[in-house]
Amino acid sequence: MTKQTSKQTAFAIDDNGRGIVRIGDKTVFVDNLLTGEEGQITTTYKFGKLKYAKLDKRLSNSPDRVKPNCPYYYSCGGCNLMHLAYPKQLEYKQQKVQNLLHKFAHIDMEVNPTVGMNNPYHFRNKIQVPIRMNSEGKIISGFFKQKSHDIIEIDECLIESKKARHILESIKRNMTKLEILPYDEVSHSGIIRHAVIKTSLNFKQVMLVIVTTKKDFPNKQEFVNNVYEECTEINTFIQNVNPKITNVILGDEEEVLIGRGKIQDSILGMNFLISSRSFYQTNPVQTEKLYELAIKASKLDRSQNVLDAYSGIGTIGLCASSNAKSVTCVEIVESAVQDAENNAKLNDVSNVEFIKEDCTKFILENKVEYDVVFLDPPRKGSTPDFLKALVSIKPNRIIYISCNPVTLSRDLTYLKESYNIESVTPVDMFPHSAHVECVVSLKLNK
Repeated sequence: MTKQTSKQTAFAIDDNGRGIVRIGDKTVFVDNLLTGEEGQITTTYKFGKLKYAKLDKRLSNSPDRVKPNCPYYYSCGGCNLMHLAYPKQLEYKQQKVQNLLHKFAHIDMEVNPTVGMNNPYHFRNKIQVPIRMNSEGKIISGFFKQKSHDIIEIDECLIESKKARHILESIKRNMTKLEILPYDEVSHSGIIRHAVIKTSLNFKQVMLVIVTTKKDFPNKQEFVNNVYEECTEINTFIQNVNPKITNVILGDEEEVLIGRGKIQDSILGMNFLISSRSFYQTNPVQTEKLYELAIKASKLDRSQNVLDAYSGIGTIGLCASSNAKSVTCVEIVESAVQDAENNAKLNDVSNVEFIKEDCTKFILENKVEYDVVFLDPPRKGSTPDFLKALVSIKPNRIIYISCNPVTLSRDLTYLKESYNIESVTPVDMFPHSAHVECVVSLKLNK
């Protein structure tokens, strides 16, 4: 293993927010180095291949660099762009989407400016926090250190809801008082693994989910009562049981201990019930902007039949329903379909149909014609089979909502053969990180 140290200047930032430098004939990615900044960099080689690059010292500062407000920023792995001024983060994400469309889809078009936040702090309505014991025997909560499973104890997170801290302190205090041990990843012992907290933006409602290794444990009822009495903002308290040796947070067994097991929030005037397992966007302020863009791009005038693929709990389909003749929401997860049906009843919506089915299979077996299709797949994107089925029914417009511009570019490579790409608009759902959401409008090329 050999090490080399040299002075290098970053000429760009990569898709993950790292500085890019050239060392000899190699492209090297360096954390915490902005475009134009010079740094002293140590590279480590093993068997002639680059293994690691580390910034030893930054030798110059970009005018776009700012001091992060978060005291845990350089150790916690939650954010990675807080050292870049927020307006520049928005420019970076716009350019990132444009570069990836060119690189993977050979699409050269002007990407719209990124839709940002007026206040890019305390926006997350859901947090999943591991609870562990430190080397001094103190129960702590926080987030994992970068590239490790070591917990960084955090007193305040600048991107999570302000309501979460009070609840976490109550959990830790009562665990200590009642001698309830946190989970230990090495010995796989202990009781409480995670706290999951979901908050409503528009209603004074909070859900607390405690993830435990077993259903029953000493002092359980006293613990639940104490936390609930101390945290009056909690509307529903749920226990999730996960005894497995796994990185997956939630287990299969669940019990509602207090309340109805759901909280309520609203998007664009539509109310939604959210369960512990419901997928619901984590930035509700930006979600409204995202859906507004998508519905506007669809050019609905109440005469069209709409398909909402990957529909989840029906958020997009229900928000678009007042502008459409009919909406068909197709989702393969049964609990999500049940939530969607309940949400339709909650909002007294009658022109939306919910179908539990694989969307590819549904299109191929029914061959129903739709004027507009909303497509909001997971990070891995859609599938070739689905895209082929979608193109076969020739909707006039496709509105593709993507949380991953790489898989978006891959899918657009196929769709652009039959559709003209009218617009691409990034939306900053995750400030201070390299992640970016996009709304893409496509029109059938007749």
